[in-house]
Amino acid sequence: MFRACALLCLVVFQVRAIEIDVENVESIKKAASIAAYDMVSYYKGNESGQTPGKLPEPPYYWWESGAMWGALIDYWHYTGDTTYNDITIQGLQFQVGIDKDFNPQNESAEMGNDDQAFWAMAALSAAETNFPNSPNPKDPSWLSLAQAVFNEQTSRWDTTTCGGGLRWQVYQINGYDLKNSISNGCLFNIASRLARYTNDDHYSQWAVKVWEWMERIGLIDQEYNVYDNSEATKLNCTQIDHNQWSYNAATMLMGASTMFNYTNGDPVWRTRTQGLIDAIALAYFPNGIMKDICEQYDKCNTDEHSFKAYLSRWMGQSTQMAPFIYDKSIALLKSSANAAAAQCTGGSSGTKCGLKWFLDGTWDGSDGVGQQMAALEVFQSTLVRYIGAPLTNSTGGTSISNPTAGHNSSAVPPAQRITPPTKGEKAGAWALTAFIAIMAAWACWFMCITAWESDLTGAATAGVFGERRAVVMGGNGKGRAGETGIPLNRWMGGAISVHEEEWGSTRYRRRDHFA
Repeated sequence: MFRACALLCLVVFQVRAIEIDVENVESIKKAASIAAYDMVSYYKGNESGQTPGKLPEPPYYWWESGAMWGALIDYWHYTGDTTYNDITIQGLQFQVGIDKDFNPQNESAEMGNDDQAFWAMAALSAAETNFPNSPNPKDPSWLSLAQAVFNEQTSRWDTTTCGGGLRWQVYQINGYDLKNSISNGCLFNIASRLARYTNDDHYSQWAVKVWEWMERIGLIDQEYNVYDNSEATKLNCTQIDHNQWSYNAATMLMGASTMFNYTNGDPVWRTRTQGLIDAIALAYFPNGIMKDICEQYDKCNTDEHSFKAYLSRWMGQSTQMAPFIYDKSIALLKSSANAAAAQCTGGSSGTKCGLKWFLDGTWDGSDGVGQQMAALEVFQSTLVRYIGAPLTNSTGGTSISNPTAGHNSSAVPPAQRITPPTKGEKAGAWALTAFIAIMAAWACWFMCITAWESDLTGAATAGVFGERRAVVMGGNGKGRAGETGIPLNRWMGGAISVHEEEWGSTRYRRRDHFA
């Protein structure tokens, strides 16, 4: 009887869940705080010997780290909690790379356009919310980082196949043959938001260009379903992979609603925004609870665990750009937030979240950054009506613009570029050269003194020993030494007499030892 009671108590203790009242601001903030804490518990980049900005790899790829920082910027904006601001600033700035474009050398060999874009969208969120700047004045501004990625990605727009579009990968590695919705959708997202923030129509023209291209080849259909990809190199985008993923639709929704806002209510963008939210509700909310394609078959990989985070994020934020979709969006977000909180019963804390929110409060046994991020974003998105809309440079946004940011040679990975030495590197080289010269002079002086002392003590050996040393000369008299005979520092005593004889382009140095 005692054992049964103890077991029952243990079960009751472990099944804690996250309590949330989606009509109560403080309750939502508390739930978000728990989810954020559990998410950050997987991050080790602020510990000694680890790499700032990066989640452990494996299992997490670099792009998801950028997505996590975006979630923490959202968390600060929704709740006002500054707990994670310092590690967010450090993490983002540590990964900007030598060209300040989120293409660091350690990641560039496998860089995808979508990977780079998720970091850029986090920086853009920082600009839109006046997230604190780096304390280092030499660090790039949040806005300029997003502009750098935009500039580089538009330079990669590939018209050699499919009449345009971004390839999935930046360089010719596995996946380069595909032109997919997430890479192009992220560019669309960034372009529309930069247009609104800067009031520069150059960006909006690119947003229109990306949408029209995706629609033309069939990545977006007439019912506003957003499909995954098309093969470019062999098939020229004549066939479409009709799998649908929530984050593809989400990035298009955010971009379309932002264009509606930027164009002061253009009916074209209103129709597109409404079409997207209707298609999203039908595809990803069976019974009113958010669900992605892989969940039903237990086939979600590490990346896919996080996809619902971006649907939650951009469903919430798009209502600020296009208020006419608020009622439909917020109802779906609230029902999903309730379902997500009910199953956050995992781990030793009893609050770790799984992915299958449709299991009526039963944790599915999975946990990780993606699951926590998805729960965090759906919780805090229900607060959207209590916060201000994203800022622009005319409504209080202070991030410094740099329209020419980025590297102009994006086709060359940073690790393969030859860059000129910095002033510090030049100074170091001069110091090393001076040190070597001093040591060489000291060595010569020491050898001469030793030889002189040897003569004084009568240690010289009678006789003459001849040796030759060849120095291969260049046309200007400079060259590398190639030795023949006895090395310079090996001699049998006596003073040194040096004679030089030149035969063609080879100079022979002859050293005679004599008594």
